[in-house]
Amino acid sequence: MLQSCHKIKWIIYSMLSVKNLTLAYGNKKLLDNSSLQLYKNQIVGLVGQNGTGKTSFFKLILGENHPESGDCTIPAGTLISYIEQEIEDVNIAIIEYVLNAHHIYREDHTDLPEYYQLRPRAEKLLVNLGFKPEDAERPLNEFSGGWQMRVNLAKALFCPSDLLLLDEPTNHLDIETVIWLENWLKSYQGLAIIISHDREFLDNVTQYTVHVANQKLTLYNGNYSTFERTRAEQLELEQKTAAKTQARIDHLQSFVDRFKAKATKAKQAQSRMKMIEKLRFSPTFNSERNYSIDFFTPEYTSDLLLTVIDAKIGYPDKTLIDKVNLQIFTSDRIGLLGRNGKGKTSLIKAIIEGGSLLSGDVEMNSKIRIGYFAQQTIEVLTDNDTPFSIIHNTNKTMREQEIYNYLGRFGFNADKSKESVGKFSGGEKARLILASIILTKPNILFLDEPTNHLDMQMREELATSLQEFEGAVILVSHDKFLLQGVADDFYLIEDNKLLPFSGSLDDYESYLLKKEESQTSNKLKPSMEKEKPSDVAATFKQANKLRHDILQTEKLMEKLQGQLDKLTTELEQANQNGNLEELVTINSKQEQVNLELNKAEEEWLDLQSQLENL
Repeated sequence: MLQSCHKIKWIIYSMLSVKNLTLAYGNKKLLDNSSLQLYKNQIVGLVGQNGTGKTSFFKLILGENHPESGDCTIPAGTLISYIEQEIEDVNIAIIEYVLNAHHIYREDHTDLPEYYQLRPRAEKLLVNLGFKPEDAERPLNEFSGGWQMRVNLAKALFCPSDLLLLDEPTNHLDIETVIWLENWLKSYQGLAIIISHDREFLDNVTQYTVHVANQKLTLYNGNYSTFERTRAEQLELEQKTAAKTQARIDHLQSFVDRFKAKATKAKQAQSRMKMIEKLRFSPTFNSERNYSIDFFTPEYTSDLLLTVIDAKIGYPDKTLIDKVNLQIFTSDRIGLLGRNGKGKTSLIKAIIEGGSLLSGDVEMNSKIRIGYFAQQTIEVLTDNDTPFSIIHNTNKTMREQEIYNYLGRFGFNADKSKESVGKFSGGEKARLILASIILTKPNILFLDEPTNHLDMQMREELATSLQEFEGAVILVSHDKFLLQGVADDFYLIEDNKLLPFSGSLDDYESYLLKKEESQTSNKLKPSMEKEKPSDVAATFKQANKLRHDILQTEKLMEKLQGQLDKLTTELEQANQNGNLEELVTINSKQEQVNLELNKAEEEWLDLQSQLENL
């Protein structure tokens, strides 16, 4: 297999040594007199702002570029595996493509017992990465670019290696496959270096973090969150950035304080608490770039936004989901779970476009506005588009300076706003699409893998800003930080059914692992799966009615709390004026409103309990 950097025979057991390294890209110096030492059995996250040299450092290790000065050395005979970006022969079957990564198969060592174990191992690996067993013999050219990248990931994992380089390995994966990959990496026996913008993934697999900044490579003990905490202690948070983050934390804390004692929301509150802990330290790392997303209030409001009735979803020759009954309300935050190909995207398209709706109905008020971020959205942009022209075409009433100001909140300065998007990165295109969607003031946001191309700071900004969105969110994502920070309810698509999943993402991960261990058992399916279709539909209707009643009760509680706040102000004023008669009147009103608020809170708790027990 490929060996890179300068090869020498080593006496010590270091796997990668960088000494006094200076690395440049064109005229831009990326690293200056930097040193680093990494060892076998370390799982290392390589982090830093885009453009600081992370991918160039990988290319240096692979021998694809060379340093200005200094040394990058690995032991002689080191086997390196990495995710290739191109596929030379797309006509080859994917199983052959993966098998050829192994020297025993490639050199046709039929005399070795291991040779006969390779095909079953490769087939199992492909299934774990989301392919169907029958896909193994299909040629690569029958798969989309995202699925071809999965094949390249399979090849990198299948190839024997001492040093594994993974550049954004979770892109194009569903959350189920990300969970599997995390567990695979935990048992990897070599040195693995991972570039990723998925902080939950890094937190779950890495033990060390190398930060690329200020033309240096700095090694920290611990995963990404530990690195952020350590660096925050070293640098101190800047006042301006800390104030913005504290506002985010205060909002998340209000959710935790309100719901941590409520059974139906306790696990979501725990997820928000995890998010708070991560956000406390992220400004230090991300202060080099500033985003500011604010959602607009929808121009038309309604409690019930849409209803799906007895829907069959899929293709003419294949049903993906049957008997879907669902109502979406303004306050809903729904995360869709299920492996790729089970129907998550088809469900969204059936609601929005109707193309994959085989039967049944979708009822929606014509005044409701939908914002849809699809996985392929960035591909619709043309070279003739500029950020300015896209925003101007989205809202022609905006003045020139307003457009520049708005684009600035998404990381586009005045010069960047005039550039052709043909030169933009995937992350820049994704930010631009999100900016145009938000400008339409939607009532419902359908987000299908919105973070695939986004950097870590933009992911965090999106996750926290969605907390303030005054509409419904339907989310498909492999990004656990985004899911746990946004979704209040989860639905699982499995065995052609859309079922509520009661629990957190940690519960879902446990469910997947137990299911994998018991493939032949039917004991681990969601509880509602054993119900008759008619029972499922009835439960959906009952759950949706309860959600509607909960929303109405919350609005009443908010109204009564507003009345109490007003009466408190009036009471203070009457006390200052010494008006005893007015004090008695206001106090009586306060008591009445308090009684009504207590009654509403009791009703809210009862409704939540009913919803939990469905």
